[in-house]
Amino acid sequence: MKTEIKVIASAIHIINQHAKNAPSLYSIKQRAIQQLLKEGRAHKLGLHYSPNPGKAWRQLDVLIRVDDFLFHLPSTKEDRKTLEVIESNPNHRNPKVSMSLNGAKQILKIFYPQPKPPVVHKHPTPKQYTPYIGLSTYLNGKKR
Repeated sequence: MKTEIKVIASAIHIINQHAKNAPSLYSIKQRAIQQLLKEGRAHKLGLHYSPNPGKAWRQLDVLIRVDDFLFHLPSTKEDRKTLEVIESNPNHRNPKVSMSLNGAKQILKIFYPQPKPPVVHKHPTPKQYTPYIGLSTYLNGKKR
């Protein structure tokens, strides 16, 4: 059980490292952390000011602990109401992990499969032929 959560946390860490170059990985990270929070395997520690807020002047992120790893997720209104702002610890570093990106993706797909989007079947409507009714007998296809 403990090794399972350590493997999942390591996979999230690897995906988080590669997410700046491939932003689609953020959704995988977020989905896995949300599932861990629901299961009680991850804990919200508090709010943390983002060191690189992008276009915003200041941005509050939720600091989440999964095993020995710390991750940030964007905060919600509910988080800002219930959690306190905590000081950042510049000495804390996540443990070093050696794992490939594809291996990390496979681990998270096994533990937390992506929900399948609903299949929408489009019935193609047959093209309706509308005859041209104009002044020209040539375009109507009739000869004199």
